Amino acid sequence: MDNAYIIPEGALPPQEVRITNLKAEAYPDGRRVRVTIELSPFQQRPNLTAAIFTPSGREVAAASIVEAMTYRMTFTMHLRGVPPSGVYRLHVNVAYPEIGEVAQADADFETHGEE
Repeated sequence: MDNAYIIPEGALPPQEVRITNLKAEAYPDGRRVRVTIELSPFQQRPNLTAAIFTPSGREVAAASIVEAMTYRMTFTMHLRGVPPSGVYRLHVNVAYPEIGEVAQADADFETHGEE
């Protein structure tokens, strides 16, 4: 199996990689969140960190992606505890070990707690 990353046409160097789309959607159960991240095409595979914060600023979910294989990602994050209703914030960082953070973005979403 070949694990080589195929560099797409128009791919950018690390310092120019940006988040082009970030979306967070709460599932009806109020305990899971569908996260969609799109990056500009990249020449080198970046690391990403994602965290979800309650309306009061407490972190209730976190995920790390090491050397992302694609610039379009969708995954589910699970909220710890019994999340209260309110507007939550998803925060995502994009970084490279050699140069640090190159991009960050936030997306707000609403959850109605457990149904």
